[in-house]
Amino acid sequence: MRALVTTVAALMLASTIQVDRISILPLAAQDRVAGVLADAMKALGGADKVAGLKGLTAEGPFRRSMGGRDMEGVMTLTVVRPDKMRRVEEIAMGGMVGGPMIERTSVLAGTTAWDDTANRGGMGGGMRMEIRGPGAGPGPAGAPRLTEEQLNEARVRRARVQLQRWMAALVTAGPQAWTDAGIAESPEGKADILEAKEETGRVLRLFIDQATHLPLMVQYQDPKPMVMINGGPGGPGRGGPGGPPRMSPEEMQKRMEEMRKNPPALGTYAMHLGDYKKVDGIMLPHKIDISLDGQPNEEWTVEKYKVNPTIKADTWEKK
Repeated sequence: MRALVTTVAALMLASTIQVDRISILPLAAQDRVAGVLADAMKALGGADKVAGLKGLTAEGPFRRSMGGRDMEGVMTLTVVRPDKMRRVEEIAMGGMVGGPMIERTSVLAGTTAWDDTANRGGMGGGMRMEIRGPGAGPGPAGAPRLTEEQLNEARVRRARVQLQRWMAALVTAGPQAWTDAGIAESPEGKADILEAKEETGRVLRLFIDQATHLPLMVQYQDPKPMVMINGGPGGPGRGGPGGPPRMSPEEMQKRMEEMRKNPPALGTYAMHLGDYKKVDGIMLPHKIDISLDGQPNEEWTVEKYKVNPTIKADTWEKK
């Protein structure tokens, strides 16, 4: 299965994949989509089991390439249908002496959303990290400053899109009705392609293995992250061994202004799903890798799932 995922993703980016787009009548296309989804429901554990999945938590180690550095840590994802999600990343800065940690938390709770970043232990040398991704920051220089209400709306929209991608990956639920996008073929096998429009206006694609009827990949477009790491361990004013020297406040402000002025380019992300195991009667992926423009970007190994866990009300509150 993993070989098929990798081949399909590479070929999609190279635009050389053979996609069967034989003209079919609208009704026939709808029937095909319904059949693909029905088979997927059976493979996942049955429509009743999937419908009974109201929420879950997933936890395990991950590795990510960011800003020229490899970062490792533990990620915990909590989702509650239809509109709640909490993602916590405890990131260990790879290769840095002293074990600096960054804890990033992102929460969607219905009509509110918030993000928080905290440094944990050993961030020597006054190290600072700036990460600007989809929806981050006040926008280009010269643009009207957004109100707190507008900022919250932007955060909610961004988080809701991310939640919809996870729902597509885990239970084949789309942001709106799926349409037939053809069949992807590779030497390892075939995958049915379903697509739907996101709130962003961009296309979300779901690839389902024709042999196992399990989700193989979710593909979407998002702005590429912009990362700035200032200095590192080793004492005030010094960068880490082999790392960049610490910038002055003026240099850092200049870099941040440049990041504001230049919106990040769009990249093609592919979430690869594999190592399926049954958890409380539902097939769930325990290996989730994300590529950006065909290059490995993130690896997450889920070591523990909890299906329909008891979740405290303050889970969604900012401490």
